Amino acid sequence: MNQVRNNRLIYGLIQRFLRSFVTCHVSRVTCHSSLVTRHSSLVTRHLSFFVLLLLLPTFLFAQLSAGPPITINPGVPVTLTAKYGEDWVATPVQLNDDDVKGPFALDPANDFDFLFYGNLYKSFSIGSNGWISFTYNPNWGGTRKAISIPSNAPNSPLNCILGPMQDYNPEAPQSPYVYYKTIGSKPSRKLVVMWCQTPITWCMNDVVTFQIVLNELDNSIESHVYSKPSCTDPTNDKATLGIQNEYGTIALSPGYNVSALPLSEQAWKYEIDPNVFSGYKVTSINFELLPITPEDKISYAWYQGSELISSEKSLIVTPDVTTTYTAWCTICNGATFSSTVTVTVVPLVPDAFTPNNDGVNDTFEILGLPPSSIADYHIEIYNRWGQQVFAETDITKPWNGKMNNGGEICPDGVYVWVIYYLKADKTKVSNKGTVTLLR
Repeated sequence: MNQVRNNRLIYGLIQRFLRSFVTCHVSRVTCHSSLVTRHSSLVTRHLSFFVLLLLLPTFLFAQLSAGPPITINPGVPVTLTAKYGEDWVATPVQLNDDDVKGPFALDPANDFDFLFYGNLYKSFSIGSNGWISFTYNPNWGGTRKAISIPSNAPNSPLNCILGPMQDYNPEAPQSPYVYYKTIGSKPSRKLVVMWCQTPITWCMNDVVTFQIVLNELDNSIESHVYSKPSCTDPTNDKATLGIQNEYGTIALSPGYNVSALPLSEQAWKYEIDPNVFSGYKVTSINFELLPITPEDKISYAWYQGSELISSEKSLIVTPDVTTTYTAWCTICNGATFSSTVTVTVVPLVPDAFTPNNDGVNDTFEILGLPPSSIADYHIEIYNRWGQQVFAETDITKPWNGKMNNGGEICPDGVYVWVIYYLKADKTKVSNKGTVTLLR
């Protein structure tokens, strides 16, 4: 337990460090140099702190990958693809207004048992109005307003975690807004259910972002509220945070039980405590959103130096010199991650080859490694009369000195090669040169 608390403290410090980094450094170009300048003493004086990061559970770190290093000859088209860590891509849930969906397994392996008010559960359901329950009852979706817990009123959700509960509209345009993910490995898994920028009914310009987290290790529950504004409409101006049992007779709230107060970057933890009537104690904890997100809620940006060159997940580049590209992604809760990839350009294209089957320099090859990063590649080779003798779109298939790599042998001489790819607007980007065939 002490190690878990230490990990949480360290991770909280990292989160604040990163938020400061993003907020204070508007320009991505000066961002890194400024960071090194301003915080070099911190790294020097607190090296042991960063060594401690190695002890953190691996699931605490989201990863954006810009791809492996790439090596090419000039003119070879390279596809760069940013990839957000698969361990963090969540399952979206399409919820209608005042809806309940489920049941969903706590873990697809179905061996994640969670203890809640003395009972073990393997599944949960999601209510569109900001709650999860270990019981599936579609009639509970009809409860729109915040309830004062404990409550066993008709249609009130029971056996539930309200995190906070209010009348939301998750079927608004750009839905789904709710999703879930089980992260980590046994026995330290976490189920994370998230409402991300979900519109509040009757106040559609106001959105909520929060997470409900179930911790397998100690059967504790966390509510992390990034933003829950007050709705100015008097019919939907209150919300409820808390938990209650399957009968609606025992409940616990951290003080927001049918409250109109706005919430921002606050978090609470419910821990089992058999010495109190509610069976749980609740404490305020450090706020931290785990970076889960559905694939369609990720926005990407690619930079070459300070220049934005694409807002897509993938793009094609054809650098003539060695160039480093930076990928950025922003997930739905506003967290931002970056990663770089260097395309090393080897300017020397082979200018001669000897296809005599001696095992040395038998083919004319264009450099492009790894091949999986080479896309839309075309090469054409012509003899001195302008006749095409070779054409290929697979960079792993070099020219062997025969007509289209068939049986007819091409004579010694100088041949012209052209590498190109067609851009979206059908313009051609190319590189060309000559190669001498010697037998």
